Amino acid sequence: MTSSARPGLAAKRSALSELWRAVGRERALISLFDLGRQKSRDLRAARLYAFGVFASYALLIALSRGVARQQLTQSYVRAALVTLSWVVGALASLGSARVLAEHAEHAGLTALALQRGFSESALLRARTLATAERIARLIALPALLLVAVGLARGATLRWALAMAPAVLVYACALGLTLSVLAVLSAELAPRHPRALLLGLVLCPLLFSQAYSAIPSLPGLFSVLLSRLLEAGAAP
Repeated sequence: MTSSARPGLAAKRSALSELWRAVGRERALISLFDLGRQKSRDLRAARLYAFGVFASYALLIALSRGVARQQLTQSYVRAALVTLSWVVGALASLGSARVLAEHAEHAGLTALALQRGFSESALLRARTLATAERIARLIALPALLLVAVGLARGATLRWALAMAPAVLVYACALGLTLSVLAVLSAELAPRHPRALLLGLVLCPLLFSQAYSAIPSLPGLFSVLLSRLLEAGAAP
């Protein structure tokens, strides 16, 4: 019985080893494409603006007083997330779309990845996930730090533990959405990717002002943010 169990255990270990190796290769490919975006001027501006948003709202949270301090802290976190979404997220996605559309760098990274045995579908997935990870990190990290500041200023641990997952879910969902739009814009309009990206976001928003039945990306994510934060703040 022991001898029959050993092959099964060895097979499970082999499967786990293969899975771990595949995940490692995927992460290495994502890191390769992520490094290419760090030179973008728009991304540098997004990082600087993200720090400014954190510093501004951290000061407001630190100066808040009164019995409703936790509710006030939550309103500051929400306001910070809105600014991070549509200023920092916009800068990061526009910068990523431009970098993705640059033929020389795109061709160089693609050739390098193909030489290492990656498929075209793996390259597209890695570009999308690398962009999503970058945008989500720029949105989530300042917001999570603000939650930590609120906790240090008297908010309950239960509130912080509920708010952190809500922030992460929101940032990941928005990051992935903006990433897909950035990759799509770079593929469809390599000469004007940022103009197409702006059109994909702003045109539905403008139409939604006249016709409320038409959904827009800011409107949908505003509803998602409200529901996530309300669930996080619920006792």
